[in-house]
Amino acid sequence: MHLTNEQINEYLDNEIADRAHIESHLDSCGECAARLIALQTLFAELDSLPEVELTHSLASRITLHATSSPQLPRWLTLTATLQTALALIALIVAAPFVMNLLPAIEMPSFTEFLIQLQSQWITLFTTITNYRVASLWDQLPAFSLPPLQIPTLTLSLALAFASLLWLVGNGLLLRRQIK
Repeated sequence: MHLTNEQINEYLDNEIADRAHIESHLDSCGECAARLIALQTLFAELDSLPEVELTHSLASRITLHATSSPQLPRWLTLTATLQTALALIALIVAAPFVMNLLPAIEMPSFTEFLIQLQSQWITLFTTITNYRVASLWDQLPAFSLPPLQIPTLTLSLALAFASLLWLVGNGLLLRRQIK
């Protein structure tokens, strides 16, 4: 069984625990001894090579890239800005046509919305407070929470507002990372 390259390298670096075992193997195995001599010759040649000075220092390039903040390519920033502007123009142009296609939608006032929300909350709270474990098992098929009756437009506006808030928040987070 021959020595591995790792064992020979550790022997050369004087980092092997069982040095006597390796030396006895090298005395009896010509192939491993030849590999050891080849590695010793290679390392001796590498050590004999002259020191080469760089023609210019790379330190300025490395420190410049390490300290500067990453910037998006100008074309990508311009493309995103242009797409946003075109999307806004399309929305503005399409808004009158979409409003004519939709039936008259009556927007509830903020007070009406709060009253509806309060009545739904009271119904839910009453259901939870009347909850009984024993009666629940007896009436499991009949037990159900009342459905929330939030108008579609109100739900859509709430979803649109949450999405817009999410986009603005992520934009602010990403802006801080780029700087």
